[in-house]
Amino acid sequence: MYRLSAVIEEMFTKYLPLAEKRNVKFNLDFPDSTRRISRVFTVKKMLDKHLELAIKRAQHEVSLKVLSDDISIKDDGVALTPEKIEELKGEDEIVIIKSRVGFGTDVKIGLN
Repeated sequence: MYRLSAVIEEMFTKYLPLAEKRNVKFNLDFPDSTRRISRVFTVKKMLDKHLELAIKRAQHEVSLKVLSDDISIKDDGVALTPEKIEELKGEDEIVIIKSRVGFGTDVKIGLN
């Protein structure tokens, strides 16, 4: 089991310079720093993929929030088409993507 806080810190530190370069506010909400996960490589891979895309897509802000059952990456960018959502989701059963005009995109990466 790995500390989720170490994974989140690594990803936040990795993508903060990209957010700053694009003038995108990058928020982090992680209330439980003691949480542990077993699928660390899968979670890191999904965070890598979806954080980069969210920051590139965002107009002003990206939020990374750790919830009890998942990690949420929310951006305020242009809504994705259903085809693009399916392409981004791929075969990853732990990823749920919702995108609406005027609300941006919310990617949830399951932790269980």
